[in-house]
Amino acid sequence: MGDAWLGAEHKNTEDSGMTWCPENDYHAGCSDPAMRLDYVFYKGSARCRVKCVHCETTMHKVPGKPFNYSDHEGVLAHLELEKVSEPSDDNPGNSANLPDIPQHDDLLSEAVSIMDEAIASTASVRWFYGVVLLLSFLLFLLISSLSLPVILTLLLNLLSAFGILWSFWMGVVVTETERRGLLATRTSMQVLLQGSVKKRN
Repeated sequence: MGDAWLGAEHKNTEDSGMTWCPENDYHAGCSDPAMRLDYVFYKGSARCRVKCVHCETTMHKVPGKPFNYSDHEGVLAHLELEKVSEPSDDNPGNSANLPDIPQHDDLLSEAVSIMDEAIASTASVRWFYGVVLLLSFLLFLLISSLSLPVILTLLLNLLSAFGILWSFWMGVVVTETERRGLLATRTSMQVLLQGSVKKRN
């Protein structure tokens, strides 16, 4: 596959291509250097030649606002498609453009396995947040049964309340959102893999 940024015929000279930038508002206090973390990949086939004409980063600041659209910059690629003649004995050069189906399927299978591992890890992460939630709740109950100075009681109550809210948010909302995204990605990969197998059979 081709990397749109590296293969683009035209790019803005002032555009670094970095999509993780320290000047992004969502990275306040982050010491990580600028990095290119987001990509557009493309690949032609025996019947269609593809090239990247232009590539740029986009979605920087929200117009009229002092903040960015996202913690990552977007990548915009202009691709040019050219239909080519079907492979034939008189034109064997086109056969070189045929995708390596077995290798493609192997990569998809490996990606599905990685998704399975990631989905399984979300269960252990959810257990971790569940333990934190339970401990925070027990701390809250314990504080109410002890005779402590008012300031210390207030601080411990705030700490336990923060632990309860944070662990609930991370364990129920964030982890579940991540799990659903991983499941959707795995399903898409499995559909592609099944379709490839059917074509070969």
